[in-house]
Amino acid sequence: MQTIQSLQRYLFELSNTYDATICIKDFTGFMRQDKAIFQALSPFENHTSAYCNYVKSNKKCYRECLDMIPKILRKCTETRSTFSGFCHAGSFEYVIPIMDGENILGAITFGGYASNSPPKNKNHHALAERHPELDESLLEQLYLKEPALPDEQHISVVLRSLEFIASYLGSLGNGYCATENTAKLLTQPKQKQEDVLVEHALTYIKMHVTEKICIEDIARYCNYSSSYVSRNFNKVVGMNINTYINKLKVEVSKTYLITSNKTIADIAEIVGFEDLSYYSRVFSSFLGIPPAEFRRRFT
Repeated sequence: MQTIQSLQRYLFELSNTYDATICIKDFTGFMRQDKAIFQALSPFENHTSAYCNYVKSNKKCYRECLDMIPKILRKCTETRSTFSGFCHAGSFEYVIPIMDGENILGAITFGGYASNSPPKNKNHHALAERHPELDESLLEQLYLKEPALPDEQHISVVLRSLEFIASYLGSLGNGYCATENTAKLLTQPKQKQEDVLVEHALTYIKMHVTEKICIEDIARYCNYSSSYVSRNFNKVVGMNINTYINKLKVEVSKTYLITSNKTIADIAEIVGFEDLSYYSRVFSSFLGIPPAEFRRRFT
């Protein structure tokens, strides 16, 4: 448990340091074998930049995003090593396969970077042509705000770290047989309705994690009733929405505790806790120690 929490913290630090989006794609369900692993890595399930969120706000574009998943799996199966490329919307990222022996269990994606020269068929202009209901000027504005690719020397160091992490995650598969699930993914890329709903809910939560979030706002974003969202979120994620929100806020606050000199009161406010005492109680309920003790141990 301590190892997976340290891994989560390191992934947050990598994301912050290199202004990158890190996603862990689970092709086979291997992460769901262990509830602690699934909950620790769930903050890395989706792309949540402003550009990606606007693209996914269009249902047809979102379908194209989902269709990238089996393509990534095929490429992982072919290369069995790190590769890079552009998504359908022009974001550049690296992909590191997660393998258990011969089986491809998943992949780590690292990036979400803008490029001055994306492929002609994979950029915001082409996207706007395919989907004229999108605002091309807003697409361009959001794309240009995406971070620029770091220099090659820094990237090579990051990729080595991510390849080590992928190897570790692959070992957690513990011989998990991926054949049946992989075949289903290759031939049937569609997600269940509740999975898509929860992905939308997670996206909203991550977009607003430092704000006060209520179930009604999430339900409006997902276009479902509050009770339906709550029931399916609990079913898929394994915890209720308020618990997940507080857990994610605590995880974000841990990065601030380790990497900044901000006061604990300031950090509590930054991540959306209006009351310092309540933040300390929530923090302790998840980690067993208060924020001050956590900072003392890990800095």
